[in-house]
Amino acid sequence: MYDVALKLGVAVVKAACGMWIGNPIAQSATTTVVDLVQQKVTGKRDQRRLERRFAEIEESIADRIVSYLDHEFRGLPDHEREAAVLAVTDSFTRAGLTDRTLFEQDLDALYLERYIRDRNPHATRDLSDAAVSLYDRVLPESCAYVLATVSTLPDFQAGAFTELLRREALILEHLEEVLDRIPQRPEGREEDPEAAFETAYRRKAAERWDVLELFGTDAHTRRYRLSLAYLSLRVGGWAEESASGIPEEPADRRVEQVLAAHSRTFLRGPAGTGKTTLLQWAAVRACRGDFPDEMAAWDGLIPFLVPLRRYVGERLPEPEDFLRHTGRHLAEQAPPGWVARILAEGRGVVLVDGVDELPSNEREKARRWLRDLLSDFPDCRYVVTTRPGAASESWLDADGFVSAELQPLREEDLRAFIHHWHEAVRGGTADEAERDRLNGYERELTQKVLGRRHLRAIASTPLLCALLCALYRDRHTSLPRDRIEVYEAALAMLLKDRDEQRGIGGVDLSRRELVLLLQELAKWLVLNGSSDAPLVTARRQVERVLATMHRVGDGAEDVFTHLVVRSGLLQCPTVDRVGFLHRTFEEYLAAKALVEEDSFPLLVRHAHDDQWHEVVVMAAGHTTPAQREELIGGLLERAGRVGKHRDRLLLVAFACLETSPRLSRRLSDEVRDRVRSILPPRTRDHVHALSMVGEYALPLLAAVPPENARQAAKSIETASAIGGPQAVPVIARALEFDSESVMLAAQRAWWKEPGEELARVLFPVIEERRPHYYVPVAADRIRLQARYMPDNPRVSVEGADGDGLDELAELDGVTFVDLRNRFGARWHDIDLAPLASLPRLDKLYVDGEACVERLAPLTGCPITSLELSHPAHTRDLALVQGFTALRHLGFTRSLPAVPFGALVPERGLESFSLQRVPLRDLRYLADAPDSTTALDVFQCPSLAGLDGVESQAGSLETLTVRQFDSLRPFSLEGIDSLGALTGLRVDRWTWELPGSDRWIARLPRLRRLYLDFGLRMPDTVPSWVGDLPHLEHLYLQVEAPVSLRPLAGRENLTVHVPRGARVLGADRLGTGSSLQRTTTGGVVPW
Repeated sequence: MYDVALKLGVAVVKAACGMWIGNPIAQSATTTVVDLVQQKVTGKRDQRRLERRFAEIEESIADRIVSYLDHEFRGLPDHEREAAVLAVTDSFTRAGLTDRTLFEQDLDALYLERYIRDRNPHATRDLSDAAVSLYDRVLPESCAYVLATVSTLPDFQAGAFTELLRREALILEHLEEVLDRIPQRPEGREEDPEAAFETAYRRKAAERWDVLELFGTDAHTRRYRLSLAYLSLRVGGWAEESASGIPEEPADRRVEQVLAAHSRTFLRGPAGTGKTTLLQWAAVRACRGDFPDEMAAWDGLIPFLVPLRRYVGERLPEPEDFLRHTGRHLAEQAPPGWVARILAEGRGVVLVDGVDELPSNEREKARRWLRDLLSDFPDCRYVVTTRPGAASESWLDADGFVSAELQPLREEDLRAFIHHWHEAVRGGTADEAERDRLNGYERELTQKVLGRRHLRAIASTPLLCALLCALYRDRHTSLPRDRIEVYEAALAMLLKDRDEQRGIGGVDLSRRELVLLLQELAKWLVLNGSSDAPLVTARRQVERVLATMHRVGDGAEDVFTHLVVRSGLLQCPTVDRVGFLHRTFEEYLAAKALVEEDSFPLLVRHAHDDQWHEVVVMAAGHTTPAQREELIGGLLERAGRVGKHRDRLLLVAFACLETSPRLSRRLSDEVRDRVRSILPPRTRDHVHALSMVGEYALPLLAAVPPENARQAAKSIETASAIGGPQAVPVIARALEFDSESVMLAAQRAWWKEPGEELARVLFPVIEERRPHYYVPVAADRIRLQARYMPDNPRVSVEGADGDGLDELAELDGVTFVDLRNRFGARWHDIDLAPLASLPRLDKLYVDGEACVERLAPLTGCPITSLELSHPAHTRDLALVQGFTALRHLGFTRSLPAVPFGALVPERGLESFSLQRVPLRDLRYLADAPDSTTALDVFQCPSLAGLDGVESQAGSLETLTVRQFDSLRPFSLEGIDSLGALTGLRVDRWTWELPGSDRWIARLPRLRRLYLDFGLRMPDTVPSWVGDLPHLEHLYLQVEAPVSLRPLAGRENLTVHVPRGARVLGADRLGTGSSLQRTTTGGVVPW
């Protein structure tokens, strides 16, 4: 069988090699890979090495074919299997892969398969039915192998074969990984033609979007697999409660946690924060079904990425049009109505990128288009992105979206990103000397960025941090002092310097001439409100500028090709369009062009438009002092004339100070005086605009004290976004207002920059007003809590491998310790020995990627509540049985090998919780003691119902089920077997499941019902709640107005809601009923 499979492997590699070279002649029936090598490489030694490399690829593919046959068709006789595989090989040979379409970038495996079938219509006529079935499975697999092989080879250009030899081991390793990750056809649907198309779509989408461009690297190392280089991002403006009911941190959660918890997410973030990269990452992971544990519910989804920039001035897409962004051939070959069926089944995730890239007058149309999708396909997941200035955080609230804002990179993020960048570059080179140099660059740059405040400010986004990495590697000299200098240096590096340093030829244009050409294209895009242009239009802009360049001898076609292929600044999102790789470069170059044309009236006229904000701000950095006075003076003059856009124009003028190296004292003072009139900040847009200015804004904030709690909270947000010692007095004064919004903002400020100066002013206030708040301290800064919050009973520690807890000894009054890993790090084998010195410790929670090896140090502590993450890592878990005071036990992320009954103390347990545990039923609780009266199931995505809970029928009094939008519906069927149940907490995705109301109505003793609404949209209490005969307390966790009208006339019912919640219909409640608001903030206690 192997010899037959090897022949197919040879045919696959030949097809891949021909496509890689881009030469249809290479696909003639008589040409072999050896012939191609001999044509392209002259040295005998290198020829033999290349032949061996391609032979290894052929053997690797042959091994996979044999393994596939043994797994899928082991019952078929050998001669039948051989005949089918030979037929596939013959089909490849006879197809003559010479059509130019096959050499285009967006080719997909399904198109290649159908091309081969069309040219071999009788390939299976002599095969048995079983062998035909095998042929139909092996052919698409082989086509996928062809494209996977092409994707791993270096970009074909001069020197490509040399590069293949230089990185041969890396390329072969990469190929194995790529082949391993090819999405497979769904089990049980092998003969389903729609399943075949779904597989082809997943494969193409995974290949299409799994690409990350690293600026400033060599051509052969510029493109990296996004799934490997992706850095998890933080978001703010979103909070949740933990499984234990303890309030979690209100901000700076990992974006994966937000996506996992909500079906509709609205992500806002400034330029370069990674919005598009995040959507690509989600699309790739969905295609491959390999999300991290917390997003396991997304495995099996089919992603549709919709870049709104493609629809400027055009009709927004129908569902079937979604396919065109992944591959035009796929769109042509899709079964009719396929996308709509996927969406109707709730199996899709719609990733809508770039509301801000639509002109402002087209955004309302986009919102209506999105609402139509939500109405037609309510069960799908949706993620929408925008820059903050284009849409407020509440823009999609009425449609059930949770708004979250991508946060600047913090210290640990910067460390991780710089490491990721250098690791990706190291992975692309086999030169040990270069790898050593990269190690040194990484150490030096990390030290400089973290040690110099202006560099930390510059490197606040993934884009700017990547540019710093590239510049440091390229020049290894002084680093820029502001972002204008970063872009200027990056252009110099990308356009000319690298080609010259590495001896790469190109068109005979100076860097200045290349910049002029790019400026013209950028200006055209900005003036026309577009992110990309038809190739013919872009080429025409180049021709027009070239006509004025008397020293240029190259033709327009050569120059345009050079700009697209070699500049590192342009990309072709489709075969017929071109745009800038990142919009920030478009804005920088357009600003430069407009300044050189003295187009200041135009800049002032458009300054209120969020699409022009960065263009205007960067223009201030390109101007001469006199031009700068004209631009900023014009902004102030217009702000004085117009009422509608006054605030935005003043903030744009203020933002120009960031990029202005010089400005007259008179104009500078006037800008500050005018901006002072709109302070303190009142909106997120104000916060963003002021924070972009940086430290210049802090004196103004300090000079204008807040007059109410809302202004105080926004002042804290602004000061913390800027950071530094000058921010602390602003935060301290705002803390004079005792409100939930102020305290949450202060908590977020600590989360962003946890330094001693802030601890000195913040910790005493938290200890006095909000002792239940989550205030994390690093493992090496526990002393800050001991010094400034010594009487707080709870300490929350974040750490990473190697961190200890010795400083806890200073907090002998602590009763509650929770431990979790630092963002992006592991914290395994935590030594709990220091906890033995805490005589009052009764609660220990270990969460996230933190875990403990031994519990022995706790044997002397009066532990009543214990929650462990990854309990399977804890070697002496059985000691829990000896914790005589223990009343609550919880497991997160996994179950231990120890049976539940072996962990229960003699006196039993009162409550048990399961959080993010991959279990399919509740049979683990079969030997739970009768004393267990409460069970909490929190985000267990594989759990579909209550199967196994019947063992607790006689004892369970309180049940909590919070799946938060798991794709797997959670059924309450059988809940009526819990005859002792008096309290039930469920989320909307559970209670809205058909039949849930009937099961809840069968609970004979239900007195307390807690409904988690989850979505930020107006809602109404379900009508069936009013029919529950014994209900005495109804708890509503809502973030938007809620109507109680279905409860009109209901007697003797107390309705609990968060403080500040808007409630309609409370006046219609019956005798003895009342509305009560929580006094502890936004979480209703349970």
